[in-house]
Formats: sequence, structure tokens, C-alpha cells
Amino acid sequence: MKPLLLGCLALWLLSGESWAQRPGRRPIIAQGELAAGDSAPDFELVALDGKSQVKLSALRGKPVVLIFGSCTCPPFVASTQATSRLYESYKDRVHFLLVYIREAHPTDGWAVPGNQFEVASPETTEERLAIARDFAKRLNVSIPIVADAADDPVDATYAAWPNRMYVLDAQGKIADAGRAGPDGTARSAQRAPTILDSLLTSAP
Repeated sequence: MKPLLLGCLALWLLSGESWAQRPGRRPIIAQGELAAGDSAPDFELVALDGKSQVKLSALRGKPVVLIFGSCTCPPFVASTQATSRLYESYKDRVHFLLVYIREAHPTDGWAVPGNQFEVASPETTEERLAIARDFAKRLNVSIPIVADAADDPVDATYAAWPNRMYVLDAQGKIADAGRAGPDGTARSAQRAPTILDSLLTSAP
């Protein structure tokens, strides 16, 4: 495992209110209350073009893979290889949506040395979109991307920070809630084929 990834994991595993409240630090990760069988909360977010909107409920009829993360989260960046392979394998039968959320390690916050992406926390949705466009271009990400609003409403609803992946069935119910954490998306991507194959096989 690369030193930078090990460092992220070690920092995340630290606990205690004193650490959580130190200046420049993010709060301890909240897992949230969404679980398998729950209806996925609806949202509508702007796409990378800055004009079109994507509404989650409009994707019903096929399973949906929801991926949450940001470019300053090194484990999430590493997981894009796995999620891209997943997308190429299932994109004709499954909807994919990458929701770009608040930065994990911005230069004005919990920065980590040697990060591939060095950006400050965006203050507007437009700034977040610009960062997301650069992320998609530099990593050649083909998965459709939307940006959470500046006040992070979808991130909060899905308890997605620093990265997380959900799998929804064709009716919008959560089939797999994943977990928030440095390796959250990577672990979810490993088991996703089994879950998606089951959902596709059981579809009417």
C-alpha cells in the first residue's frame, strides 16, 4: 500500500473529540442512517456542463450506482480505476452517477503532503464544478458527474464524506449502502458485480 494511502488511513482511524475539533480538521466521519432496503433520498444536481440537471428519481427503471468523492482524497482517486472498469462492464444495463462532494484534503484544511491534486475548498457550486471538470479530464473519468451544491446537502444526506458508494435497485431502494471511509468506494466496487448481477437477474 502506498505511503500516502497509509497516511490517510491512519489519520482517519484517529478518534476523539479533541482531534475532531482541531483547527483545519474535518469532523469524525458520520456513517448516517441510510441502510439497505431504504428508499434513496431524491436529489437534483447540476452536471459538469453547468447547465443541465440530473434528478436521481429520473433514473429509476434500472439499477443505479452512486459514487461520492473528491479529487483530494487519494484513496478515492485510486478507486476510480475499479469504478471505471465497473462502469464499462455495466453501463448499458445500469445507471452510474458520480457525485462530486466537499474536498477531503484541501490546501486550506486537512492537507496531505504530496497529494496528486492540490486545490482549496470551493466556495461556490461553480468553483466545485471547475474542480470536478479538471478531475475528470486528468483521470479520464467517463462516468457521468454532477456536483453537490456549495452547502453540501446531498453529501450530508448520504453521509458520503470522504468517499462512499451506494447501489440502488431499479425502484430506487438501497441494495448496498457501502460505508464512508478512505477505502469505502474501493470495497464497494469489489462486491458490486455480485449485487448488480443479482439485481439484473431478478428484474422483471
